[in-house]
Amino acid sequence: MRNRNFRLTMSLIINVIIIVLEIIGTAICAGGTGLEMFSFYTTDSNIFALTVCIVYAFFTARSLFSPKKPDIPKPIRTLKYISVCCLNVTFVVVVTIFAPVFGEGGYEYMLFNGDFLYFHFSCPLLSLISFVLFEGGTKYDVGLSFAATVPTFIYAVIAVILNLLYVIDGPYPFLCIYEQPLHLSILWLILFIDIAFLSASLIQKLGSTFAGFSERIKS
Repeated sequence: MRNRNFRLTMSLIINVIIIVLEIIGTAICAGGTGLEMFSFYTTDSNIFALTVCIVYAFFTARSLFSPKKPDIPKPIRTLKYISVCCLNVTFVVVVTIFAPVFGEGGYEYMLFNGDFLYFHFSCPLLSLISFVLFEGGTKYDVGLSFAATVPTFIYAVIAVILNLLYVIDGPYPFLCIYEQPLHLSILWLILFIDIAFLSASLIQKLGSTFAGFSERIKS
């Protein structure tokens, strides 16, 4: 029970911090780009994470402070995992593609400038720490890893369609389908779906490893 309460308490604290940081980041982003911000995967994934963290914090507090100590519902835990994975797709892409392509000072700019500090760095990192150390389950489920790629796939499909219809341009270079060969756009799509699945699998494996370790200590 003490181990359970500790995990719930730490999860609640970190989720409240994430909520505050997401609100700050969203305010900065909205002030800079307005409604255009919703065309970015980064913004969409962070707003999704903000919503899920609010719901998850509520159920965590209920589980921690209610006399009956109810478990957090599985659908809520699944949504939390998916939101963590979406945030970390952004982090992985920024660190491995965008920052290096940006050139000198790319990492500093892409990770610590304006809303990037919250959307690209702080919130993905804190969400990962919270899930891996305090929220992950003890068993790996490959189906969950596939489920975690669905939002990324949906975003990619919608973005491609809107680009085809000239509704939006980009907003990322690899989505500018009229400015590059079709096969290159397809390769980019496959790459990002692969990144989403592999990172989701790794996050879930790390969470199950730490949860299993915690269970062994408790026993």
